[in-house]
Amino acid sequence: MDSHSYFERLIASVERIARHAYYPGIEQTINLVLQDVEDLGIAGQISAEQCEALRFILLGMTMNVPSAANAA
Repeated sequence: MDSHSYFERLIASVERIARHAYYPGIEQTINLVLQDVEDLGIAGQISAEQCEALRFILLGMTMNVPSAANAA
């Protein structure tokens, strides 16, 4: 798989996670994905710019996710 299509698949996965409805534990999932993105960057599998783009997608889309207190 070329790096461009790999990155496109990463974008689709991150968007899916970021758009997911609130559920208990979503914060932990988001933190795990952020760590995975960082690990991919450190391993050289994606560029620093790609890491930043994935973080932006994930954090930008999840800023409107209600907190546990608001979801109850």
